[in-house]
Amino acid sequence: MKTLKAVEETRRAYHRDPALNSVHRSSLCAPLLNGASAEISFLNHFLLKRGYPKIACRVTEVDAECRRIHSKLQIVDEPRVYTLPLSSSENLDTQTALVEFFAAENLFIPFPAVMINYHGPGLFSCVHSYNRVLNDAFEDDTVNSILPREAAIDVRIEKSATTFVVFSAGQSSCNGLLNMVLSRGQSRIERDVPVDLPRFGYQLIKLSEVFPEVIPIVGATLTIQQPRQFMFYGRMLSGQQAPDGAFSANHSYYDSSGTNEYWEDSRPSTRVYPYVPSLDNRIRFYPILSPGRICVEVSPRSADGRTLYTFDAGVIESPGGKHLDFSVTEECEKAGIGHDEILSFSVIARPADGCTPTRINHQLVFSSGAIESSINMSLANPNVFTPPGKQGYSWGQLAVAEDLDSWLGITMNAPDGEACEVALTFYDDSGRVGELKLSIPPGSARVLGLDALPIKPLGSKERPTYYWYEVRSSRPDIAGYVINRHRRTGHCSGEHSF
Repeated sequence: MKTLKAVEETRRAYHRDPALNSVHRSSLCAPLLNGASAEISFLNHFLLKRGYPKIACRVTEVDAECRRIHSKLQIVDEPRVYTLPLSSSENLDTQTALVEFFAAENLFIPFPAVMINYHGPGLFSCVHSYNRVLNDAFEDDTVNSILPREAAIDVRIEKSATTFVVFSAGQSSCNGLLNMVLSRGQSRIERDVPVDLPRFGYQLIKLSEVFPEVIPIVGATLTIQQPRQFMFYGRMLSGQQAPDGAFSANHSYYDSSGTNEYWEDSRPSTRVYPYVPSLDNRIRFYPILSPGRICVEVSPRSADGRTLYTFDAGVIESPGGKHLDFSVTEECEKAGIGHDEILSFSVIARPADGCTPTRINHQLVFSSGAIESSINMSLANPNVFTPPGKQGYSWGQLAVAEDLDSWLGITMNAPDGEACEVALTFYDDSGRVGELKLSIPPGSARVLGLDALPIKPLGSKERPTYYWYEVRSSRPDIAGYVINRHRRTGHCSGEHSF
């Protein structure tokens, strides 16, 4: 893990000299999970954002014995969406896919802006790249100098679903222990789970099997210490799985409760999120922030950005045994605020005393009575470096299928400032397919269903079609969110933009 201030210094250094410590390879590793087809999807932002004329993308399939099945090269040189399967139909024994991007120009970010999609009967799950093979020993020195525990994992063990995590090995075999600690109030249970994996192998672990004595349980804090791996940077895939195998997953995040890193002042960290009336809209904070007490406020807002109400969502104390789980939907109902009045809600986190932690991480949760979509997020702070004159540019994936309801939400991170004119452009695998212009007042959002978008849905029950949106604005804090709900099962999934 790099501290956030170290990440900020890298960004400032690139702004001063783009040729300094340049990056020319960007990678991800993705496990193929039983019962689901898997593919990656991405927009050629290399060309659209940076003007790079040609990128090479190589997908390598690896079997359970850690042998390479084959590698395939894809030249990325058109302004369109690329969708690449992670396993060929003739290679049913593929266990892991290694995806690598290569460029002569500086890629800047060693994590590629790629979505990993899983789909099958009754399920669709998406997550952005979260595992990668590092580029050199110097990057290993920087990235793996601190090995924090993994967290930001929603705990649920009951008949309708169980939490699972996936631990992946990098380009070397991995033998060791996963130290798992489950905390709830004053209760604390610790388990060591052995792992013995070949290179590029993975192990799926269900909490119902590790902590059978707590069944049923909904809500707790889980942290996991992974073994150190040379030249590999691994998050964990974590999510909820139904008894029939359907799942929705996202990536884990650092436990920063042992890291004392703060900004130099106490200015609050904030974000504005889209509100979907037909879903339960929720936030969860775990006690994984730098030590201290953080007060959280939530304000539902109208179409014109007006604050309808301000809720005291609670205090999160880190380290600690309690987490904060706040349903915006339920609290608005109690306050008599109609769902049709709300278009967004702001989340504001302030330190009870002292300076603001650099990383205030939490989960943005949408659900419909079945498996939840839990999107890992960090609040934005005014101390984060923004180059002078920076324009807003963000992009993300929109999955379309017969069995999916999908919503696209566009917001600004900060709840104040100026109103913003937003230009949306949509792409599929043929190129640009439509445009849309929106006006967004400060603190508000625009939430659009598929029928409001200038696209022609082509998805089927067997395989989604992937559209990507590109959003540009005068404000630099533009952000997009996509939430999906399976119409038959009610399972939800979603992800934020890049």
